[in-house]
Amino acid sequence: MEKRIRKIGDCYTKFNLKHTSKSQNTIPDDIRFRNYIVMTTKEKMNMPKNCSFEGGTLEHELVQIHYTQNKTLEEALKDETVQDRINNYSSVDEKDKIKFDHIVERLIPVAQNHIDNISELPKQKWKAELEYTHWDDRIKTYFLSYVDLIGDTHFGDIKNVFGTLIKTKSGYSYTKKKCPVVPFHSDCLQIALYQKLLPKHKPFLTYASDSDRRIFTPENCIELRPESLEHYYDELVLYQQCWEKKLELADGNIETLAKLCKPDFSEIRKNGFWWKGTDPDVVKRFKGYYGF
Repeated sequence: MEKRIRKIGDCYTKFNLKHTSKSQNTIPDDIRFRNYIVMTTKEKMNMPKNCSFEGGTLEHELVQIHYTQNKTLEEALKDETVQDRINNYSSVDEKDKIKFDHIVERLIPVAQNHIDNISELPKQKWKAELEYTHWDDRIKTYFLSYVDLIGDTHFGDIKNVFGTLIKTKSGYSYTKKKCPVVPFHSDCLQIALYQKLLPKHKPFLTYASDSDRRIFTPENCIELRPESLEHYYDELVLYQQCWEKKLELADGNIETLAKLCKPDFSEIRKNGFWWKGTDPDVVKRFKGYYGF
């Protein structure tokens, strides 16, 4: 069969956009505008990571090293990449630092719960973080994805459930949390996309905290069955179509695109989740596109 030559649409190239992803489609439009239009690549790379993001990356690395390098979790924790990530983490504030320390202290119990989950699947060899691209005729760009674990018969994603810091008279306490009883919507979108990349494999989602674990498969979870994943995939494509329409209407004009992405100035003022640690120059430039 002759391969089709694919071309990224002008509405993307006018803004120097090359591809899309699940993660781009599950953040607020004004944050997407900031991250992919306002900020430079270097600025985006230097954006501060919060403790949950960095802790999640560490859990991924421990589980992936265990399966792909045949190492124990204790050996994986001593891996140079893992230790560098722990030692070089820069917290956004005191609370973030305290929570990161709690996460690091519990890295092995959480990772072990993921391994216990995955042990319920057929035994197989695993590969990690393989890159895939996927085109859909309904949009004018492609999805770029990195799949956490790909085996002989299954593929899946690793999801971590970290505790919450609670203020007490003596400081902060770290709570234990239960895993969800159904997969989160965003995670279903992700698995739906991966299923397009790996149509002959069965999906799974492993959730783990330091005190609880749960694995979802098509056998025990309706959300991961083929008909459900097809529906979630169509939702993901629709999200991208909505963004694509904004790009088309803006026609390469950043100020016009800004007006199509309503900003949440209250989040900026209170230094909320999406803005904590953001370079003041980026904030100033972002607000400038709205005339402030």
